[in-house]
Amino acid sequence: MNSAEQLAQNLLAESKAYGYTLTIWGGGAILMNQYGSPRILEIFLYVVGALFAFAVLASVAFDDLFDDLGSDHDGRLIVASMVHVAATFGNLLLSYVILTVLNPGFPAIWAFLVIGFEGTFTYNVLLLLEDGFARFVTDRIDRAGVGS
Repeated sequence: MNSAEQLAQNLLAESKAYGYTLTIWGGGAILMNQYGSPRILEIFLYVVGALFAFAVLASVAFDDLFDDLGSDHDGRLIVASMVHVAATFGNLLLSYVILTVLNPGFPAIWAFLVIGFEGTFTYNVLLLLEDGFARFVTDRIDRAGVGS
């Protein structure tokens, strides 16, 4: 595969998440422009709204949050594993703790660097844990014969 083909595949794989990221980030920026810097409760409520919408859409698209999410390469997963509640809230909570509890005096230049790193790192590690939990639940459902 040449570089252009690889780039095309990368862009195809990233395009939906990229657009969603820009939409959510842009919406947050508009809220901050209109209402000022959000308090911690408002930040969590913004994320709750986004997660709830995703869960509603996933349950409609897949009929049930506990339906199998068929995948050719990963085996079976449940739809609920797509919502990423633990990865999202865990990440936000850790960012909040780092900036307010562990080192509330971070200069902005370091805070943006640290939270940027932490956000990507923590989100992906927590996704692995969520995936493992979803597989555990799926195995338990299979053993119990639920949905058969």
